[in-house]
Amino acid sequence: MEAPVVRAKRIIFSRGEENFTARDVMDWALVQGELGQLWRDFARTAECERRAHEQEIELDSDAIDEAAVAFRYKYDLITAEETERWLEDRGASLSEFGDYFARRYWSETYSGDVADTQDTAATPEELDLFLIDLTLSCELDRLAEQMSFRLAAHAEDGLLEDTRAVREQWIAREGIADLPQWLTQLGRDEAWLERTLAAEAAFQRALASAEDEKALERELQAMRLNLTRFELETIEVDSRDAAAEVMACVRSDGMEMEEIADEGRYPFRRSEVFLEDLPADQQQNFLSVRTGALLEPIGRDDGFEVCRVKTRNDPQLSDARIRERLKEQISRRHSSELVSRHIDWKLLQPASEE
Repeated sequence: MEAPVVRAKRIIFSRGEENFTARDVMDWALVQGELGQLWRDFARTAECERRAHEQEIELDSDAIDEAAVAFRYKYDLITAEETERWLEDRGASLSEFGDYFARRYWSETYSGDVADTQDTAATPEELDLFLIDLTLSCELDRLAEQMSFRLAAHAEDGLLEDTRAVREQWIAREGIADLPQWLTQLGRDEAWLERTLAAEAAFQRALASAEDEKALERELQAMRLNLTRFELETIEVDSRDAAAEVMACVRSDGMEMEEIADEGRYPFRRSEVFLEDLPADQQQNFLSVRTGALLEPIGRDDGFEVCRVKTRNDPQLSDARIRERLKEQISRRHSSELVSRHIDWKLLQPASEE
């Protein structure tokens, strides 16, 4: 097992001569308000595990193995050697890998009452275990990427600014009564907080500049097909024969999907989906079908889905959901360009001891 102080010092990325570690990412996420819920989820998971052990509930080792195998295939870790190397790069061991899935198992299966904790105080050992969970859930990757966006924007911007107003808003939002004490407990100072808030301000300026109305219109033209929105009616059945029967009732008898579901006691739902969110092998089928028509049955693990395209809608800039999608795309592309100029991603090697 890697010592907590070493694991927390593993370098994630650098900007110029400055290195940023796993600890830096966690502290940044705390300021951003992104760490609280992740910690509470972890604390609940740890408590589920503790109570299960106390009650001597048997662990389902097959479920653990299945979860580990699914994880390895998700991240293309086919061989044991690839898995070990992936873990080593992130400062985790094979035993910690197995323990992580055991904690997830208890979180999902423990049926006793476990109150959500609001306490963020923790021992170094608990924080290290929390860091392992952030790493193996890939939440640490996500947080590091978001942090790198801010630092890259600040490097590009280079503006010096008075962050007092932003700081006061942040203090009020987080409910911090004694800022010096809060920073001391974190092991940081006000200069660090100023840099963090300034980077966030630079990032927000960069987004405001990149996401003007003309940019949204250009992005809409490029993404128009992908943002085609389908309103669906779906019936779930357990066999291909049942799927064929549903389709016959619609096509030959003119029955409504919900009526068929009621009569057959099939699960039924209405939903909306963007073309880009569909599996690649299904997108052409959706584009080819006319409004009101049925798609060919879609196979699932435990049966089939029969879908009817109720409506098909072209994207409009006045649609709030469309605007949000366009902004996300512009933001990610713009941030990635800034990161490519200012951020150097590392192989997560331990920082040297001070």
